[in-house]
Amino acid sequence: MLRTLTVTALLALGTATAYAEDVTTRVSYADLDLSKPADAQTLAARLQDAATAVCLKANPENLGAGALEHCVSMSVHMAMSRIESDMDNQVHDKLYNVRMAMRD
Repeated sequence: MLRTLTVTALLALGTATAYAEDVTTRVSYADLDLSKPADAQTLAARLQDAATAVCLKANPENLGAGALEHCVSMSVHMAMSRIESDMDNQVHDKLYNVRMAMRD
């Protein structure tokens, strides 16, 4: 299971959104059990901190409060989607193993 993910900054450019692929940071959750509320809060804080850092780094000269909030929100959303996708893949792989074991 992937236990490290990349948080990427999203920059609001006018009405369009652009990916700032060169402004990323890695966030590990290998030490966390996301079924525990305290660990889930820890990951949420790590994601918020990482997203804020990459958003500020991506556009330090022209990032107002609203744009920063949007950038952080979208960056966290992308990271959460990646975690969900990884978990879905893990469940799928486990079910595949069960199906294969039933054939034996």
